[in-house]
Parts: sequence; structure tokens; C-alpha cells
Amino acid sequence: MSGCVGAPTSPRCDEPDNSCNQPRAQSRTPLHILRNPDPMRRSAVGAPVEAHDLQVVAYDAHDETMNGNIGTVYVQEMMPAGNTDDPFLPCPLLDDRSARVCGISTFRTLYSPLAYRPRPGDLVDVSGGTYDEFTCSGVCGSPPQPFPNGLFLPQVRMPTIANSGVAPLSPPIHVTLADLAAHNAALIGALVEVDDVTAVAAPDARGEIALTTARSGPMITQEMTAIPGVVAGTRWAHVVGVVSYFYSPKLIPRSLGDLTPGR
Repeated sequence: MSGCVGAPTSPRCDEPDNSCNQPRAQSRTPLHILRNPDPMRRSAVGAPVEAHDLQVVAYDAHDETMNGNIGTVYVQEMMPAGNTDDPFLPCPLLDDRSARVCGISTFRTLYSPLAYRPRPGDLVDVSGGTYDEFTCSGVCGSPPQPFPNGLFLPQVRMPTIANSGVAPLSPPIHVTLADLAAHNAALIGALVEVDDVTAVAAPDARGEIALTTARSGPMITQEMTAIPGVVAGTRWAHVVGVVSYFYSPKLIPRSLGDLTPGR
């Protein structure tokens, strides 16, 4: 907890009401339910969300479009590894295969207190919002063009986020560009690292950086940080970022520190 020294059950607690040592509420809608690949088992669109002690992976404070489009929060939870035959489903395995990481983003987020803004590593309670599967139907393009093949971006819409503590952030999951393309749906919301990445062109009109020549291939976006000087052939030894989707798989670095230049 935010005022505790040591683990939440530690006898050392600096909160006057001893709230550090109180049992934590259990999540009614843990992320592994929201992110279940089986539509018959995951929450229905519009269902209320209540999840506790999720960990913040990233907070988007970069207004790349200059229209106030900030505030997306990416959160994750850990779940048991279970059967490790599939490294991606129901959520991706950590590199050491000790656990799985389920991630999701929030949209039109509220905060408690109002001045709170999440930072990577924060533990947060997410409540008051609803589960959504954004498909771009009726709102993207002219004429509107929904995402192909029934694909969608899972989100929690209009939740309230409150800080509940802080913990070490788990390391990014190592994946390849082929993994981002083939397993994007499972990786959405996860923090990943890709090695030996090369831009095939300068950023497009949306500021996105193509990493393959395929139109639906993975792209680096500048949603959370500007990436100056990119041209065709720009190479990075390592790129860390949050996985997302918008007509193609997206890799979103959180800062320039997430990009290690290559030689």
C-alpha cells in the first residue's frame, strides 16, 4: 500500500488507521477474464469493471495531435502460468515462464483524487468503467471502415483509477516482429521488447513508422513520445513498448529511453 513499509501484510505500517494491514478487496472482473480469447467466457461489452491492484505499465501524457488526446493508461495483472505449451494464450508468458501478463488500456479515464496521474509501477484500483471492444465501426474513416476480420481493441471505458500502492515493474516480454503480427490480439496491453528493428520508411502522415513492407505489418507509433530523425534504414538494437492495435499491430515506446540505437 502507498503508506506501507514492506509487504502489505507487514507489521510495520505508517498509516494512522493501520490501513496497510487490512485485507485487500478481490477483483470482480480480473483482466484475465476481460482478456479471455473465448467470447463465451470473457465479459460482455458494457459489463461493469472492478479490478484491484493492477499495475500501471504506461501513462500517455504526450499530445502528439495537439488536440488534448492524452490520458490513456495501460495496466496489467499477473496470473499463474498454467499450461506453458502456448506462450501467448490466454495471455503472454513472461520470458522465464513463471507467470502470464494480461494487459488492457483505459479510455476517457477519471482519477481519484482528481490530481492523481499514474506512473509506471503504480498499483491501482480500476472501477466504475465498462468493458469495451473498440472496432472503429461507424467512427473511423469516410466512409467508415471497421477493423478487418472481426478484430478489436479491448478497453475499459470511463473508469475511475485510484492509487493503491507501488511495486517493481515486471520486465518486458521478448517477442519478434512476426510474433507481433501473428499474436497481436493476445499481446495487446503487454510491455514487450523487440530486438534488431529497422524502419523501412520515414514516418507516415500519422507519424507511424513501418517496420515491414506489409500494409498490415507492425508499426512503431509516436503516441507517447516523439521520435526525431527517423528515415528509411534507421535501426534500433532494441525497442521496448506497449502493444496496441489500430488497423495493424502497434508498438508504442513510452519514452526515448525505450529505443536503443543500433549501429
